[in-house]
Amino acid sequence: MFRPSPHAIRLLILSAFCAHSIPAHAGVFNIPKFVAPGSFAIGLEPELNLESNDTGLALNIKYTHGINDLINFGATVGFGGGVRKFRVGGVAVFDFFPDDGNQPGMGIATQFIHYSLSTENSFETTIIPYLHKNFRSGESEFNPYFAIPFGVAFRGSGNPGLVSTAVGCSFKTSEHLFFLLELGVAVNNTNTYFSGGVIYYY
Repeated sequence: MFRPSPHAIRLLILSAFCAHSIPAHAGVFNIPKFVAPGSFAIGLEPELNLESNDTGLALNIKYTHGINDLINFGATVGFGGGVRKFRVGGVAVFDFFPDDGNQPGMGIATQFIHYSLSTENSFETTIIPYLHKNFRSGESEFNPYFAIPFGVAFRGSGNPGLVSTAVGCSFKTSEHLFFLLELGVAVNNTNTYFSGGVIYYY
């Protein structure tokens, strides 16, 4: 009687997992740059997913509104050409320690995004602790940041836990306009991506 080797069984399971696993995405974009109460920001974010089973371009439109000295609310809507098609969601940002003097800014965001995948729908909820520091030199200003998004994706095929890291920096180009670059690195059930964009602060 034929008995497959343990190595062959492991290889088969791994192949099946890779064939059906769709990594999640947890972008940060302008979350670390706090919007003052009563003001707002509108961002346009092109992104490129770099995972072999989810390579594709996407475009997100993001709106952020300053609620008070502690809280920002935001919304996202977008379209993608890879596994993720349409996406819509929201975020609440709590800026617990403002960027003040030599002290870096620290906060945490809660993000909820619904993705229409090519095979099913996915509701992804993530917690995003972040650290950032604003630097100025004359009229120039730039704001590097680091974040560790983690959470859960809710799908019909399962509920994978999510972990990733993100580094980025925004650059002031005029009184109201910033450009931004970000790299996200996959850790667990997430994808590696590169994104950028432009943000108008009012």
